[in-house]
Amino acid sequence: MRRPTFAGVANRTLAGSQPDWNLIGHPTAPDDAPNVLLVLIDDAGFGNPSTFGGPIRTPNFTRMADGGLRYNRMHVTALCSPTRAALLTGRNNHAVGFGSVGEFAGGFPGYSATLPRDCAPLPRILRDNGYSTAAFGKWHLTPDGQQGPAGPLDRWPNGWGFDYFYGFLGGGASQYDPCLAENQKIIGTPPEYYDEEHPYYFPDAMADKTIEWLHGVRGQDARKPFFVYFSTGCSHAPHHVAKEWADKYKGQFDQGWDQLREQTFARQKELGVIPPDAELTPRDPAFPAWDDVPDKLKPFYARQMEVYAGYSENADHNVGRLVDAIDELGELDNTMIVWIWGDNGASMEGTVTGSFNELTMQNGIPLTDEMQLQLSERYGGVDAWSTSLMAPHYAAAWAWAGNTPFKWGKQVGSHLGGTRNPLVVHWPDHITDSGGMRSQFAHVIDIAPLVLDVTGIPLPRTVDGIEQTPMHGTSFAASLTDEAAPEHRSQQYFETIGNRAMYKDGWWLAVKTERIPWVITPDALRPYAPDVWDPDAGPAELYYLPDDFTQAKDLAAEHPDKVRELKDLFWQEAEQYKVLPLLATLSTFFGMLPPLPEQTTFEFRGDVQNVMSGMIPRVYNHSYAIQADLVVPQGGAEGVIVAEADHLGGFTLYVKDGKLTHTYSMMGVSVFKQVADEEMPTGEVTVRMEFEADGAQPATGGDVTLYVDGRPVGKGRMDHTVPIRFSGYSGMDIGRDNGGVVDLSYESEKPFAFTGTIKKVVFDIKPHLSVDDEMTIHASEQHGQAAHGLSG
Repeated sequence: MRRPTFAGVANRTLAGSQPDWNLIGHPTAPDDAPNVLLVLIDDAGFGNPSTFGGPIRTPNFTRMADGGLRYNRMHVTALCSPTRAALLTGRNNHAVGFGSVGEFAGGFPGYSATLPRDCAPLPRILRDNGYSTAAFGKWHLTPDGQQGPAGPLDRWPNGWGFDYFYGFLGGGASQYDPCLAENQKIIGTPPEYYDEEHPYYFPDAMADKTIEWLHGVRGQDARKPFFVYFSTGCSHAPHHVAKEWADKYKGQFDQGWDQLREQTFARQKELGVIPPDAELTPRDPAFPAWDDVPDKLKPFYARQMEVYAGYSENADHNVGRLVDAIDELGELDNTMIVWIWGDNGASMEGTVTGSFNELTMQNGIPLTDEMQLQLSERYGGVDAWSTSLMAPHYAAAWAWAGNTPFKWGKQVGSHLGGTRNPLVVHWPDHITDSGGMRSQFAHVIDIAPLVLDVTGIPLPRTVDGIEQTPMHGTSFAASLTDEAAPEHRSQQYFETIGNRAMYKDGWWLAVKTERIPWVITPDALRPYAPDVWDPDAGPAELYYLPDDFTQAKDLAAEHPDKVRELKDLFWQEAEQYKVLPLLATLSTFFGMLPPLPEQTTFEFRGDVQNVMSGMIPRVYNHSYAIQADLVVPQGGAEGVIVAEADHLGGFTLYVKDGKLTHTYSMMGVSVFKQVADEEMPTGEVTVRMEFEADGAQPATGGDVTLYVDGRPVGKGRMDHTVPIRFSGYSGMDIGRDNGGVVDLSYESEKPFAFTGTIKKVVFDIKPHLSVDDEMTIHASEQHGQAAHGLSG
């Protein structure tokens, strides 16, 4: 809104002058505009919450459903960032640059991870029209290399229109020591992390901060409506929750995933969230049968699901705390709560075995179930599965069960297991059919138009002088009061990493690639090379959803004309909404690399903290060196010089017992340590760690040499290194090791700050390289970025 014209009188003096008080006013929302609470649970499937027949107790989700409406045909995009972009903009995800996740910003319009300025998001529109706006929790819409003070900060939550943000910018986070952001600053590990009596837990803090913000808003303005986006880190890996929450489910999954699906399916019919004639889809051979799991490993697998269930129930509990706080303000009746249980289907990225460390999959480290069990025993055993000693993810078959009654899950945009999630809408002032069911076909792009519709705020024609692209979504407000309201959406495309679907008038065309979602090996990707893959040559499935709720009856052979019609329609939609080229997410695997970076040395001065994991110098897959200029006082110094991530993947250069030491954790699978042969001198000292790689290749081994003032003082060998990424969330710190530490030998002294002075730390990431080596490194770095991005 433009600044108002002065309507008073301004004479040379106050004599005869008349003020215009409208000049200091601000836009106000329409009378009786409701508050809006938008809740998004992460990586959870249709068959998870008890509200929709699942095994996980969700009393607060059920409370909202019983006082509001259940929607059993709400659709998402099958991947984290794309769903969030569509949800907050009301536009198809590729059209706003999010064909993939925020970590992977590519060179095609639909995959830039950069919001176009002609697509103003919902929070910006609401803020500019009289709403207080805030976001809490997971963001995942800021490109990987822009998560620091240099920005650009318009890709952070405040730049999207949120007055306040508290949470994390990436795709996942430890729930015990997340690297937090507040507004436009990375604040890192919360101080409460170091309080053993009252330990920090992010889901609790997230609810606390939201309630605190609401109280502050109401303390200033009793009437201004609010828009809160409450996006939980749960149930994305790592699955972290206090033991008492997980123990509530002891023994409740001993029957295994096959029987769990059948039990969930029966409850879904009893609740009426699926039709009585629905068929349970069969298990794909990619998932093992529970009966084929060795008996000695079944308790290990069952504990994985117990932890996931407790983690999820805790998320429901904390949303309930927020709902109670709104109720205590006397505003629940005029607050529209839109609660989606999952931004995609449940995640299958824990692989067949589940994993003690979720990043082992992204780094392509093959581990059998026996190895996973042994490694979990190293870090405390299955009883420690939910603690900060591990970054756990459950087995893919548990996710498949969590997507009951559908096929597949996250990443698979071709099937409902990846794209259909429970929705509850609660708004007592408007909804009279409490506990009702709605089955209109809806998509997350319809949420923003719904909010604008019920608040009475029109979509702006221009924002900052830029003409706006209309929203692609359509409000479904009519269904809030009319069970028989006509369907507002007759067609919608879906696409995620080549898995695609086209819905129109009840028909659903599904075209899935043969790649298993958790497999990103060269052999698995080779069939999709640009000169090999023909996207129309693969098998296509066809379903008529009005008669087949679960996609159990493939009609492709009976209706070839319909298959061709929907294939043609998909390509039209793909062209219109910037989906092309298909598999752009994988372009770096096939040699489409960005220009070589010019910077080869990175200098950190002072006490730089919390450098996000995607922004550290690219030390992967080649030789590199770390050098530090120190001042060591008389009597010596102790502590960390530089540390990245934690004991489940990271490196640290530090001084302990007077000796320079380097520890390197290869994802917690192997840990390498080199210690100097002599103590550090005092005064001005230069220390250096050099890693001489065996070759410029993924996961290369190599030799380590430690230097003090140019003299070699220690040597060692690292047989393997991390090929892609140490962590999805932990930061790099100069002068200390914030949060979970890399070397557990100094955990009791965390953050183990350096007691001398650090003048600067310099990374040299390309010492003595040939041109061929440089190109090999560049390719492996980009492949690593893409592989990490696949997990969302």
